[in-house]
Amino acid sequence: MGPGDFLRTHFRVYRLWILERALGPEAVPEPTAPAGVEIRFLDRHARRDWICQHAGNEADWPQFRTALLHDHDLVVAMQGGQPVGWAWLGYGRVFLPPLGREICLPEGTAYLYEAYVRPLVRGHGIGTALVGARCAQAARLGYARLLTHVLAGNVPSLRALEHHGFVNSGRTHFLRALLLRVWMRSPLPVSRAA
Repeated sequence: MGPGDFLRTHFRVYRLWILERALGPEAVPEPTAPAGVEIRFLDRHARRDWICQHAGNEADWPQFRTALLHDHDLVVAMQGGQPVGWAWLGYGRVFLPPLGREICLPEGTAYLYEAYVRPLVRGHGIGTALVGARCAQAARLGYARLLTHVLAGNVPSLRALEHHGFVNSGRTHFLRALLLRVWMRSPLPVSRAA
C-alpha cells in the first residue's frame, strides 16, 4: 500500500446534504413502479434473511443490528424475481456508517437511508419509486416528519427526494481520520447523538 492508498483509506471527508419533509394529514400517494418492477416491503423474517444474504463484511453489521433491533422497514424493488433496488426506513435510532454510531431520532420522525439501485437499471424511476414507498409507509404509520441525507454530488438521489417534497435543510461535513470521526459542521438535525 502506497502513501496515497493509505491516505484515501484512513482519511476521508464526507459532505452530506440534509433533507427533510413534513408529513401532514393529507394522504401521501402510493408510488408508481416502472413497468415490470414490483415494490414490496419485507416482513420481519424476510428482512433477517435479506440481511444475512447481503451483509458484505463486518462493517455492515452495526447498521443491520440497529435496523433489526428497532424494527426498521426494508422495501425492495424486484424485477424478474431478482432484487434490483432496496432502501430502509428507520425509526427510533439509526446507525450511520460514516459517523460510526447511532443517532436518536426525535419523536414523530422517521429516517430514510441506505437506498441503492443496481447500476444497470438506474434512470428508470426505481429510486423514485423506493422513495415514494417509504414516504407512504411513514405516513401510514403516523410519522410527522422524514429526514434523510445525500452525499454531495449524488444528483439522481437528490432529484428523487425533491420529487417527493423533500427540501434541503442544511449541509454537514465530517471527517474520518484513522479511528477518529469528527463532525466539522452542524450535525444532523436530531435531538442528540447516542
